[in-house]
Amino acid sequence: MNLLKKVTVHSISRKSFGKAFNFACRSRFSKFLIKPYIRLYKINRSEIRAPKEYKSLTDFFVRDICPTLRPIAPGEDVVVSPVDGKIMDLGYARENKIILAKNNSYSIPELLSNQGLHEFRDGYYLNIYLSPRNYHRIHMPYPAKAIKHKYIPGKVFPVNNLGITTIKDLFAKNKRTCTIFQTTQGYKFALIKVGALGVGKIVSNFSIGQEIKKGMEIGRFEFGSTVIMIFQKDAFIPAKGLTTNIEIKMGQRIGSLQPE
Repeated sequence: MNLLKKVTVHSISRKSFGKAFNFACRSRFSKFLIKPYIRLYKINRSEIRAPKEYKSLTDFFVRDICPTLRPIAPGEDVVVSPVDGKIMDLGYARENKIILAKNNSYSIPELLSNQGLHEFRDGYYLNIYLSPRNYHRIHMPYPAKAIKHKYIPGKVFPVNNLGITTIKDLFAKNKRTCTIFQTTQGYKFALIKVGALGVGKIVSNFSIGQEIKKGMEIGRFEFGSTVIMIFQKDAFIPAKGLTTNIEIKMGQRIGSLQPE
């Protein structure tokens, strides 16, 4: 069974599969898969347009959403979730390592490709998994300036249970983008967008040096995806009740930053 799982995961992660998958999902014929997709993943129909309004399955996957359906939690110190998804892991880094996906230990420098080697030691982290049913656009969790951004090429293993139980160090092997932000208080936090499944395209729509408001859209996944956030040590205070295995919506309060 383990061999079969490995063969399956490696097969769907090949570039040839990704190209074929991308072509199929972008074709106009793929729009006929939208209704079955909605039923299969039990997507909330009140949050989407009529299926016929989408040009393809990819167009549906990266759909926008009415802002009133994702209100941004108010408060100058409040940090919100950047995405819809399920919190899979959270806690404090130890010895520059964080625990993700079935108790696998990941080096922060490795995940960030050697950006911010010291700032995030012993900082707080969250790992949020976006399932195929989720809204896949990414928004700013807190007002800040983008000071570093790096694309890290890699594999496109699935980041679901099949992938994380089959591939060791999956998040460090998959292609991803890592962005370091700095708040007006001087705190830094990292946002890692991990691609997955065939293509794993990650789109970013901000520039280095840009001051970005809380709630502003900063990117999207095209068949991802996981978002990992890591905060500078002593910067983040998690909200009461924040725990793993809970569904969270973009704009929902996840904690706050320490006052100056």
